Formats: sequence, structure tokens, C-alpha cells
Amino acid sequence: MKETTEEKLKVLHRLGKLDQDSFDFLTDVDDYFLKNYYSNDNEMLLIHLSVAINRMFENKKVDEMPDELWQQVSGKPEYKVARSVWNDLKSKSPVEFTEGETKYILLHVLNILRRNQND
Repeated sequence: MKETTEEKLKVLHRLGKLDQDSFDFLTDVDDYFLKNYYSNDNEMLLIHLSVAINRMFENKKVDEMPDELWQQVSGKPEYKVARSVWNDLKSKSPVEFTEGETKYILLHVLNILRRNQND
């Protein structure tokens, strides 16, 4: 995990916005991408996950993703891989994410996979 990302997550942890189980989950997610996709720039996904976890604990909802954007995301060739990756990871999550959160998470996962193809 990049040092700056780790510091941001530690701040959220100190502020009580991220409990230890959630912090450990984010570390596991980062390790997964580093090990399986050689990606060490996962900050957007990790920060989104930390905010999403907090929303789930507080029973708050994320704004719905516009249908047009979702069609673009779900229409990408890497979408099935992104869905599979997320299915592997979400079982370790300290919360169950709503479908709305899942769509944004999949967007971030997809971006990591696509970026990795171009490196």
C-alpha cells in the first residue's frame, strides 16, 4: 500500500470512521491487487471502500449511479473479471454492501484492471 494511502486510512481509523476489522479488510484488498494484478495504486478503491463501509454502518445510501454510466461499466470486456474479483473479496468484508455501493466498487475494480492492462 502506498504510504500516503496508508496514512489517510490510519487517519480515518483514528477518527473512528474505520474500525480495525474494516482497516484489515482494506489491507487485504490492497494485498490482493498487489499480488494478483501487480497494482500498488489502489487508493481510489480503498478510499471508496472505507467511505462505503462507514455508510453501511450508518445505514446511509450512496447516490445511484446514472444508468448510462452503469451501462458503460457493465459493457466493458473486463467487467466479468471485475465481478469475479469483487466476489472473491467481498466475502472478507465486515459489512454487506448495497447494490448501489457495489456498482461504484465495481467501477473502481474495473479501472484497476483496465489500467493494469495498459501498463
